[in-house]
Amino acid sequence: MIVGVIVIAVVVMVSLLALLLVRRFVPAPRLAQHTEVAGYIYAVIGVLYAVILAQVVVAAWEEYRDARGAAAAEASSVLNLARLAQLWPDENRVAVEAALTAYAQHVSGVEWPDMGGNDYDSATHTPLMHQLWQVVSAAGLASIPGNPTYPAALEQLDQLDDARRTRVLLAEDGLPTTMAITLLLGAVVTVGFSFLFAVDNGWMHGLMTASLGTLIALLLLLVFELETPFTGVSAVGPTAMEFTLNEIRFGVGKIER
Repeated sequence: MIVGVIVIAVVVMVSLLALLLVRRFVPAPRLAQHTEVAGYIYAVIGVLYAVILAQVVVAAWEEYRDARGAAAAEASSVLNLARLAQLWPDENRVAVEAALTAYAQHVSGVEWPDMGGNDYDSATHTPLMHQLWQVVSAAGLASIPGNPTYPAALEQLDQLDDARRTRVLLAEDGLPTTMAITLLLGAVVTVGFSFLFAVDNGWMHGLMTASLGTLIALLLLLVFELETPFTGVSAVGPTAMEFTLNEIRFGVGKIER
């Protein structure tokens, strides 16, 4: 939040300083001669940039929502696996619960803080998923033929794998460099073009320019926040996985079978 405020303040200050330089060194009558043509061109520039920026914001919001959904789906699959394991023999049930507990602890206690610092090594190189597959496979070999809980457990484990992969990919994938450069240059052109209008009142001209710069800076910051769903002010937290971990510890394991 502090960084965002600083960025907006810097954008406004730079915009006002550039406006002041233009108004000082370019005579107002010269600007007035081209105001009508500049207005038509500025309308086209504004519409183009607004359309591009709006599409990027919508796409970033969808990715943020997908990341939040993937985190919730991952936690739900872990909990469903723990519930299915209650119908298995004690040896297999205990092994599956231990593997699920270790996985949930690693995700909420190690991977999430690392992702918050843009470090994805712990999320992409963990043997815990392989251990889960091994434990569930061992339980399947020991289960009674025709037991419907084993195919259901495999389905949940597959969904867990997909949700985890989606979460990591959405965390790592950011805004493409070319798109970021386009948005930044478009912001400079859009704000800078407002300097070319002949406005008699300098204070009003400065207010309009500062408002435009603030709005564009806010939208660009919003895109950056949504493109990094596990960092920043609006970061997706490990709440779902922590809830699942508590459920396994104090809820699922206490069910009488």
